[in-house]
Amino acid sequence: MKQLLTPPTPPLTPCTPPSPSDCKGCYVRSICSGSYISCDDQDGHVILDQRPNIELYVPSLGDDDDDDDYNDKHHVIDANNIYKQSPTPKETDTLINESLARFNSILDTIDVDEKHGYLMAKEKCPNLCDDTFKLIFLRCEVFNVEKSVRRFAKYWNTRLEVFGDELAFLPMTLDGAMQNEVNAVPLKYLQLAEDTTDPYGRALLLFDFNIEGDNTISSESLLRAVWYQVHQALIKESVQKQGVVVYVRCLDSMTDWRPSLSKQIVQAGRGILPVRFAGMHFMNPPTFLSIIMRFVKPLVGKELRYRFYTHSGSVDNLLESLEKFGLGSSNLLPIPFGGNLEFA
Repeated sequence: MKQLLTPPTPPLTPCTPPSPSDCKGCYVRSICSGSYISCDDQDGHVILDQRPNIELYVPSLGDDDDDDDYNDKHHVIDANNIYKQSPTPKETDTLINESLARFNSILDTIDVDEKHGYLMAKEKCPNLCDDTFKLIFLRCEVFNVEKSVRRFAKYWNTRLEVFGDELAFLPMTLDGAMQNEVNAVPLKYLQLAEDTTDPYGRALLLFDFNIEGDNTISSESLLRAVWYQVHQALIKESVQKQGVVVYVRCLDSMTDWRPSLSKQIVQAGRGILPVRFAGMHFMNPPTFLSIIMRFVKPLVGKELRYRFYTHSGSVDNLLESLEKFGLGSSNLLPIPFGGNLEFA
């Protein structure tokens, strides 16, 4: 299969990877969006090189051929869809009505054990699982009805697990399902820019993983906070259709990282919550990010793993790097990174 990466040039000055044995050599490589500097580990896998003023393309850390297939099919970047999302179809009454009818028909055929959460919701909170809510799942899966139904069934089963019998079927509000998490939301683990989207209608979120270092808050509470903020973002119809963009404030210390929580969040985002993750922007990441990526990237699937981006340097450097994503304005850059964007 054809390779997205060009043959490497002679090694550059060695970088400083997580440990001296990790880096076999640094190279300049080219992809459709430009050139970048990377370093290879002893197995020939690309790991991150944290050099300032370079927006890095982060390829897969795996070896399977599916990654090559994805590169072959998606190596051209549309300037209007830099995240390479499947295009949102034009919605008509016919499309919506026919898709919902098929959705409900398929849902009826699913085994009871696989949709037990939904059956409980249908009895206890029918207004929270009606066709309006199902439409959000259809939009998430760009009207692939089978995938939408599977996500919908998993969603209710998981919502029951995350919030428990007493809270799972209450509205996703601070006085509803989140009523016992009064300390979790103010911690700002995941925040939403309520009145601002990117130029294409995607919600802007800010993940602050340093909150994981607070031992007074449980991983369960932080996970519920993620669910809450995603639901708040989905109130906007444009977000249901176009998805969300996530800024990431990386950990200052790797010892604060909670791998099991990361796994739960990835699983929720990949096939449970009805949200389209367009891209994740890691701002001024530490050198040990490559170690975390080795854990996370195999979990997110072959499409999402190509939507991770890093940005380093001064405020001007960050804005220049974010420009091609439509985020090159200080009003779209979060305050923690030197911009003016506020979050709820």
